Amino acid sequence: MAKLNRKQIEDATRAVLERHPGGVRWAEVLKAVAADHPETPINSIRGATHHLFQRGDGIVKIARGTYQLTRFADSDAAAVDTDVPAVALEVTDNAFDVAVRTAGSLTEQDFYASFAEWLEENDEVTVGAALGGSSLGGKWGTPDVIGVLRPRAQDIFKFEPQIVTAEIKATPAQPVVAFGQAVAYRLFSHKSYIVVPRTTTSDDMNRLTSLCSIHGVGLVVFTLDRELPDYAVVVLPAVANPDMFYVNTMLDRLKASEPRLLNRLF
Repeated sequence: MAKLNRKQIEDATRAVLERHPGGVRWAEVLKAVAADHPETPINSIRGATHHLFQRGDGIVKIARGTYQLTRFADSDAAAVDTDVPAVALEVTDNAFDVAVRTAGSLTEQDFYASFAEWLEENDEVTVGAALGGSSLGGKWGTPDVIGVLRPRAQDIFKFEPQIVTAEIKATPAQPVVAFGQAVAYRLFSHKSYIVVPRTTTSDDMNRLTSLCSIHGVGLVVFTLDRELPDYAVVVLPAVANPDMFYVNTMLDRLKASEPRLLNRLF
């Protein structure tokens, strides 16, 4: 079968929504369309569905990252369970070994852009972008992903912008490093995330879950698949009040190193 064009991808997306009258999450739509049309690149599917959901056209967002056909919403269809889904954390030693080998062919950078998109799709940020490297300098490091949640023109209540940062690890054996960096980012961000592979050992994941819950850091797991990482929340981040000295210090460094990105964010 030939790969789908944008119009055909949109039709396939609507077909998935037809099968889920109560609504369905964007990540599940991607997986369903990709499974039905494996000849179509996942990036093409992601781009077409993102454009369709932004445009609306008979589709409404009923929760963070969850969409429904308007006619089902109008007819009081059964509501989708929009709670954070349970995430299986138990892995076998063999699965861990396989994950380590797989991660060897992947880098953190492979997931920066897709996680920034995930933050946007789930309304965690208005604009998200990959950063990474050491562009901000300083001993506190540079977030892998940075985004800003800003009020939209149609929002009645105009709130202060919120900075969101994330630290991504593609190697399951680095949860402590990720936690330390994500906590440090809370100096200059309102929300901070740790993003680790699903194949992180159950012992490490249990400790990481507890630490994130205590310190208000968000925890997200993902599949080591560049095309379909399938991000899922384990712990929601708490909104913090960052230190404005460090906020402005970070923004000064961002202005010096990435002025275009600063303009996009603010």
